[in-house]
Amino acid sequence: MKKLIFSLLVASALFVSFAFGKSVKNEETEEPEKTSNLIKNGDFSKGKKFWDMFLSNGSADQLVTENGEMEIRIKNPGPYEYAIQPYFDGFFLYKGGVYKYSFDVHSSIERTFEWRLQVNGRDYHAYVGGWDSVGKETKHIEATFTMREPTDFSPRLVLNVGMGKGCPEDMKGHSIFFDNFNLELVDASGITEIVTSTTTSNVNLNQLGYLPSAKKIAVVRSKKSAKISGAFEVVDTKTENVVFSGKLKNAKFNGASGEQTAIADFSKLSAEGTYKIKAGKYGESFEFKIATNIYDGILKSAVRFFYLQRCGTKVQDADFGHPECHTTCAVVYGNVETSYDVNGGWHDAGDYGRYVVPAAKAACDLMLAYDHNKNAFASENILDEIKYELDWMLKMQIPETGAVFHKVSCREFPGEVMPQDEKDRLVLCPVSTAATADFAAAMAMASRIFKDYEESAKYSSAAKKAWEYLEKTPFDGKGFTNPILFTTGAYNDSQDADERFWALAELYKTFGDEKYLELLKAYNPVEIGQDLGWQQVGLYGLYEYLSSDAPKDSFYQKAQKAFLSKANEKLKNVAMDSYDVSLSMYEYVWGSNMGVANNGMLFLLADKISPNKKYKEAAKCQIDYLLGKNTTSYCFVTGFGTLSPILPHHRPSQVAKKPMPGMLVGGPDSKLEDPFARANLSDAPYAACYIDSVQSYSCNEVTIYWNSPFVYLISGCMD
Repeated sequence: MKKLIFSLLVASALFVSFAFGKSVKNEETEEPEKTSNLIKNGDFSKGKKFWDMFLSNGSADQLVTENGEMEIRIKNPGPYEYAIQPYFDGFFLYKGGVYKYSFDVHSSIERTFEWRLQVNGRDYHAYVGGWDSVGKETKHIEATFTMREPTDFSPRLVLNVGMGKGCPEDMKGHSIFFDNFNLELVDASGITEIVTSTTTSNVNLNQLGYLPSAKKIAVVRSKKSAKISGAFEVVDTKTENVVFSGKLKNAKFNGASGEQTAIADFSKLSAEGTYKIKAGKYGESFEFKIATNIYDGILKSAVRFFYLQRCGTKVQDADFGHPECHTTCAVVYGNVETSYDVNGGWHDAGDYGRYVVPAAKAACDLMLAYDHNKNAFASENILDEIKYELDWMLKMQIPETGAVFHKVSCREFPGEVMPQDEKDRLVLCPVSTAATADFAAAMAMASRIFKDYEESAKYSSAAKKAWEYLEKTPFDGKGFTNPILFTTGAYNDSQDADERFWALAELYKTFGDEKYLELLKAYNPVEIGQDLGWQQVGLYGLYEYLSSDAPKDSFYQKAQKAFLSKANEKLKNVAMDSYDVSLSMYEYVWGSNMGVANNGMLFLLADKISPNKKYKEAAKCQIDYLLGKNTTSYCFVTGFGTLSPILPHHRPSQVAKKPMPGMLVGGPDSKLEDPFARANLSDAPYAACYIDSVQSYSCNEVTIYWNSPFVYLISGCMD
C-alpha cells in the first residue's frame, strides 16, 4: 500500500491530484499509514527551503546558521505574539490520527514563545500548542496528540515569537533558534475518514467540449521514455458505439510538462453528442460534448462572477449573496480628517480590496468584449455590470485635480469572512500616475462604448481631467508602493510610459483631437507594446491606436509591425508546445492562466488588425488549454468540466465551503510563490506546478482581471 503522504502524492502533479467532489475514472481509496517525518526540511539541511515568516508590526530576519539551525533575528518584537511568526505549510492532519510532534529551541535571552499546529484560516485556532519559556540552554519540546477535528489538508505549523505573554516588557533585539522539527503519525488505527485520490487523465482535452465546426485535438501523454504510438477511438457515451477512430500523431517530448506526448485529431467528428476518447494502454479521456451552444453556460457564469464580486450593495444569490458591505467613507492615508464616499465597484480577487489599476484592465476587457461580440451578450446585461465598476472608479478621482487614488482597502487582508464582516477602517491610499493613466484610458473608452447613454458625458469629462493632471505630473521614478503597515495588494509599477500611451490612444480614438496623436507619437511602439496585463498595458494602446482613424503613416506602420510581431511571437509558442498553449516554458508564473487568456485575446485583436485564420485557431487553442487540454488535467474554471478547482483562494467560496462557479484560477506557477506550493510542488515540471488548495494563493486565487480576458476570449470564439 502506498503511504498517504501529501507531498509524495502531489510532487508529480502530472498524475495525481486531490478532489473531494466529483468522481472520475480510476478512483482509488487509500488509508493513511504510520509515516516518517511530515515536516520537510525540519533540520534545515536545505537552508530555509519550505519555511517562511509572517510579519505584522514586527521586524525580524529569518536565517539559517552554520550549525544548521533556523535563527529568527528579532529587531522589533512588535505589540503581540504573532507580530513575528515563522511557519511551515504542506502536511495533513487526519481526524482520529495520533501524532507525535517535537522540536528543539534556544534563545539568546530569557523569554517566552508560543508554538502551534493550527487551522490556517477562519479563527486560526490551534489543534495542539502551548507557551514555553526558553533561554540559552537548548530545550526539547514534545507533544503527542489525537486529531479530534475533521481532517485538515492544509494546516499550518507556526511559532509566535513576537511580544507575547511572559516576555520581558523591555524586550529588545535578540535571536531565537529552532531545529529538528519532527511530526509523525504514530497511530492510524483511529482514522475512519476515507481519503479519495483522483487520478488525472493521460488523455487530456477541452472537458467542456467543442463547437461542431471546431478543430478538435486531444493530447495523449506518458511519463515513460518511449515515444507514444498507436490508435484512438471516440466513443459515444450513451450507446458505447465507436463513432470515430484514428492514429496518434506528432509524437514528441514536451519540455514544459516533462512527458512524451502525441495528439489525437478528431476534428472531422461534428455530430452533436457526449463522447470520450479511448487510447488503448494510455487510458481514456474525461467526457466531453459537441454542441452548438457549448460555451453559453460558461460565458454566463464567467460574467455573473462580476456581479457576485460587487461591493457596497446587496448581492442576491442562494450561496454567495450578502448584504451591503464596505459602505463607510474611506479616510485618506496621512490625512484622516479627510474622507470620501467610495462605495461600489468589484472586490478585486479572493480578498475585498478595490484597486484602480486592475479594475481598469477588467472593465476595458469587458467593454471590448461587448463592443466586438455584441451577439454573445444578447441575454447578459453586461453594460450594467461594467457601469457598476466604472461608477466606482469615478469616485476614486479627486474632482479638484483629476488625480486618482491608487486603491481603497483595509490595512491588512481579512480573515476567512464574508465581505460584510470585514469591519476594519477603509483607507484611500495615495494617488499614482499609473492609476490615473489607466483611469483616463478606461474612461475615454467608456465614453465611446456608452455613447448612446447619458453617462458618456461624465466619463468623457473624467478622462480629460485625468489627462490634464498627468500633463502636469511627470512620473516620479518610483511608482506606487504600499504605505507602511499595509499588506493588501500593491499593484506597483516601476514606470508608467505604457499607461500614458494607452490613455493617449483612447483619448485620440474617442475624441479625435490631434494633440493626443502628436503626444502619442513621442513613444516607441516597440518598447511600449509588451502585454495586455495590469502592469504592462501597451498592447491595449497599440490596438486602440491601430483601430482608430489615424493616418497610415510611418509611425502607424511601425506600430502595426510591433503589435503583430508580439502576436506572432506567441504563435510560435503555440506551434512548439504539445498542448498548443501560447506560453513558453518559462512563462508559467503567478497568474499564468491570465497570460493564456490575454494571449488568446491578443490573437483575436491581431485578427482584426490583419485577418489571418491562424490567429483565430490559436485563440481557440487557448480556450482548450484553460478548459482541460493541459498537463494537470484540470479545467481551470470552477464549476465546469469533470475535474475543476474546488478549493480556490477566495473568501466567499471558503466561507460557503463550495467554489463560486465561473472563476478562472491562476494556474501553474513554476516559481512556487507561496509556502504551500513550495512544500508540495518542488519537483514538478514547469507546466505542472499547480495545486488545488485554498492555501496556494499563487496557483489558486481568482481575480476580476483574470476572468475579464477569459470573457473576451470565450465571447470571441462562439461562432
